[in-house]
Amino acid sequence: MKRRIRVIRLLLWLSLFTFVAPGFTERAPTSQVNEEARDFKIFTDRVQEYVRMQKDLKASLPALNPTNDAARIIEHQHALARKIADARRDARQGDIFTPEVAERFRKIIDRTFREPEGRLARETIRPDSSSKVVVLHVNDVCPEDIPLTTTPPTLLRMLPKLPQELAYRIVGHDLTLQDTEARLIVDLIPNAIR
Repeated sequence: MKRRIRVIRLLLWLSLFTFVAPGFTERAPTSQVNEEARDFKIFTDRVQEYVRMQKDLKASLPALNPTNDAARIIEHQHALARKIADARRDARQGDIFTPEVAERFRKIIDRTFREPEGRLARETIRPDSSSKVVVLHVNDVCPEDIPLTTTPPTLLRMLPKLPQELAYRIVGHDLTLQDTEARLIVDLIPNAIR
């Protein structure tokens, strides 16, 4: 009789567990997904704010007519960079890549580079031993003489999509958010590539 009672109690506990446990297991991933979506929405909103500002400042410059004159193109690029840097003179690292977003990016990068395809991609971005170390800051114009690595497609697929005015670029171990027209560093995650 006691054994039968123990078996019944065990079955009741197991049945209760089958109804309650799924609720607990579903909450953790859902909560994590919601937090990630919130963080990436903040990132996307800040990217859009930057693009609106960049377009307004670009519209305030004299129009650059189609030309093959590299000097005129570069001068226009520098003028845009100066206007943006002046408008964002108080910009700091982390304004767009907030600490939460930077941590999410680091996790995505680490996870992507641990996969078989990611290992090959890591080799393509590894700096040469002869490459000089460059310390970049927000609002710096990306120097012409440093190796600029585009982000491997295996990683790009995992990161939030950017408008054409911006691009992810890897400089050394840093992931930068670069203005494609002004070649300006909009924000960066130092040591994102470990």
